[in-house]
Amino acid sequence: MFLTYKVAEIPAGIHLGDENTQHWQYVEQTLHCPWFYVKLARQNGAEIMTSMLLIPSTPAFEQLLREQGNAIWLDDVQLVTPGYMNGSDCWKMGRLLEISEVVDDRGDSCMYVYRLEGEHFYTEDRQLNHSSLRLTRVIFSAAEHLRS
Repeated sequence: MFLTYKVAEIPAGIHLGDENTQHWQYVEQTLHCPWFYVKLARQNGAEIMTSMLLIPSTPAFEQLLREQGNAIWLDDVQLVTPGYMNGSDCWKMGRLLEISEVVDDRGDSCMYVYRLEGEHFYTEDRQLNHSSLRLTRVIFSAAEHLRS
Protein backbone atom coordinates (compact mmCIF):
# COMPACT_ATOMS: atom_id res chain seq x y z
CA MET A 1 0.00 0.00 0.00
CA PHE A 2 2.87 2.41 0.71
CA LEU A 3 5.35 2.74 -2.13
CA THR A 4 8.89 4.07 -1.77
CA TYR A 5 11.36 5.43 -4.29
CA LYS A 6 15.15 5.26 -4.19
CA VAL A 7 15.35 9.00 -4.91
CA ALA A 8 13.40 9.66 -1.67
CA GLU A 9 15.71 7.55 0.50
CA ILE A 10 17.83 9.33 3.11
CA PRO A 11 20.93 7.24 3.84
CA ALA A 12 20.85 8.08 7.58
CA GLY A 13 20.93 4.42 8.66
CA ILE A 14 24.42 4.00 7.26
CA HIS A 15 25.64 7.13 9.07
CA LEU A 16 24.05 6.03 12.35
CA GLY A 17 25.66 2.59 12.18
CA ASP A 18 22.43 0.73 11.48
CA GLU A 19 22.49 -0.93 8.07
CA ASN A 20 19.04 -2.51 8.66
CA THR A 21 17.22 0.82 8.87
CA GLN A 22 16.09 2.88 5.91
CA HIS A 23 14.81 6.45 6.11
CA TRP A 24 12.49 8.07 3.54
CA GLN A 25 11.63 11.69 2.80
CA TYR A 26 8.21 10.56 1.57
CA VAL A 27 6.17 7.50 0.67
CA GLU A 28 3.36 7.11 -1.83
CA GLN A 29 -0.01 5.63 -0.95
CA THR A 30 -1.34 3.63 -3.87
CA LEU A 31 -4.80 2.56 -2.66
CA HIS A 32 -7.80 4.64 -1.62
CA CYS A 33 -8.59 2.68 1.51
CA PRO A 34 -8.42 3.44 5.23
CA TRP A 35 -5.11 3.25 7.07
CA PHE A 36 -3.90 3.80 10.62
CA TYR A 37 -1.67 6.43 12.20
CA VAL A 38 -0.48 4.77 15.41
CA LYS A 39 1.46 6.29 18.31
CA LEU A 40 3.67 3.49 19.61
CA ALA A 41 5.41 3.66 22.99
CA ARG A 42 8.53 1.71 23.91
CA GLN A 43 10.08 1.46 27.35
CA ASN A 44 13.85 1.21 27.66
CA GLY A 45 14.73 1.14 31.36
CA ALA A 46 13.17 4.21 32.94
CA GLU A 47 12.84 6.02 29.61
CA ILE A 48 9.72 5.88 27.42
CA MET A 49 10.13 6.74 23.74
CA THR A 50 7.25 7.24 21.31
CA SER A 51 7.11 7.10 17.54
CA MET A 52 4.38 7.02 14.93
CA LEU A 53 3.65 4.12 12.59
CA LEU A 54 1.68 4.26 9.34
CA ILE A 55 -0.17 0.95 9.14
CA PRO A 56 -1.72 0.17 5.72
CA SER A 57 -4.54 -2.24 6.62
CA THR A 58 -6.69 -3.72 9.36
CA PRO A 59 -4.95 -7.14 9.21
CA ALA A 60 -1.54 -5.42 9.60
CA PHE A 61 -2.94 -3.37 12.50
CA GLU A 62 -4.29 -6.54 14.12
CA GLN A 63 -0.80 -8.08 13.88
CA LEU A 64 0.61 -5.04 15.69
CA LEU A 65 -1.99 -5.51 18.44
CA ARG A 66 -0.71 -9.05 19.02
CA GLU A 67 2.87 -7.76 19.39
CA GLN A 68 2.12 -5.50 22.37
CA GLY A 69 3.75 -6.34 25.67
CA ASN A 70 5.19 -4.79 28.81
CA ALA A 71 7.91 -2.89 26.93
CA ILE A 72 5.93 -1.89 23.82
CA TRP A 73 2.33 -0.69 23.60
CA LEU A 74 -0.13 1.46 21.65
CA ASP A 75 -0.60 4.94 23.06
CA ASP A 76 -3.05 6.34 20.49
CA VAL A 77 -4.65 5.26 17.20
CA GLN A 78 -6.06 7.48 14.46
CA LEU A 79 -7.95 6.16 11.45
CA VAL A 80 -7.33 7.97 8.16
CA THR A 81 -10.30 7.61 5.80
CA PRO A 82 -10.78 8.52 2.14
CA GLY A 83 -13.63 10.82 1.15
CA TYR A 84 -15.88 8.03 -0.18
CA MET A 85 -15.80 6.50 3.30
CA ASN A 86 -16.21 9.61 5.45
CA GLY A 87 -18.81 11.28 3.22
CA SER A 88 -16.64 14.19 2.10
CA ASP A 89 -14.41 15.10 -0.82
CA CYS A 90 -11.15 14.71 1.15
CA TRP A 91 -9.18 12.44 3.45
CA LYS A 92 -9.91 12.83 7.19
CA MET A 93 -8.25 11.56 10.34
CA GLY A 94 -9.99 10.83 13.63
CA ARG A 95 -9.33 9.03 16.90
CA LEU A 96 -10.27 5.37 16.61
CA LEU A 97 -12.37 3.90 19.41
CA GLU A 98 -13.25 0.47 18.03
CA ILE A 99 -12.95 -1.90 15.08
CA SER A 100 -15.58 -4.62 14.73
CA GLU A 101 -15.68 -7.44 12.24
CA VAL A 102 -19.21 -8.05 10.96
CA VAL A 103 -21.01 -10.22 8.42
CA ASP A 104 -24.14 -9.38 6.48
CA ASP A 105 -27.40 -11.28 7.01
CA ARG A 106 -26.52 -13.72 4.22
CA GLY A 107 -23.26 -14.53 5.99
CA ASP A 108 -21.27 -14.31 2.76
CA SER A 109 -19.58 -10.95 3.21
CA CYS A 110 -17.18 -10.13 6.05
CA MET A 111 -16.22 -6.49 6.60
CA TYR A 112 -14.98 -4.01 9.19
CA VAL A 113 -16.89 -1.29 11.01
CA TYR A 114 -14.79 1.53 12.44
CA ARG A 115 -16.12 3.64 15.32
CA LEU A 116 -14.42 7.00 15.82
CA GLU A 117 -14.65 9.70 18.44
CA GLY A 118 -17.81 11.76 17.99
CA GLU A 119 -19.84 8.60 17.29
CA HIS A 120 -18.80 8.40 13.64
CA PHE A 121 -19.18 4.92 12.13
CA TYR A 122 -17.46 4.01 8.86
CA THR A 123 -17.34 0.98 6.60
CA GLU A 124 -15.77 0.66 3.18
CA ASP A 125 -19.18 -0.17 1.67
CA ARG A 126 -21.25 3.05 1.77
CA GLN A 127 -24.34 1.22 0.39
CA LEU A 128 -24.37 -1.24 3.27
CA ASN A 129 -27.58 -1.82 5.22
CA HIS A 130 -26.27 -1.59 8.79
CA SER A 131 -29.37 -3.25 10.24
CA SER A 132 -28.48 -6.47 8.40
CA LEU A 133 -25.05 -6.80 10.04
CA ARG A 134 -24.11 -9.34 12.69
CA LEU A 135 -21.06 -8.83 14.93
CA THR A 136 -18.52 -11.65 14.72
CA ARG A 137 -15.80 -10.11 16.91
CA VAL A 138 -14.32 -6.89 18.24
CA ILE A 139 -10.78 -6.54 16.89
CA PHE A 140 -9.79 -3.33 18.68
CA SER A 141 -11.18 -1.38 21.59
CA ALA A 142 -9.40 1.79 22.74
CA ALA A 143 -10.56 1.14 26.31
CA GLU A 144 -8.94 -2.31 26.25
CA HIS A 145 -5.91 -1.93 23.98
CA LEU A 146 -4.54 1.57 24.64
CA ARG A 147 -2.21 2.29 27.52
CA SER A 148 -0.75 5.68 28.32
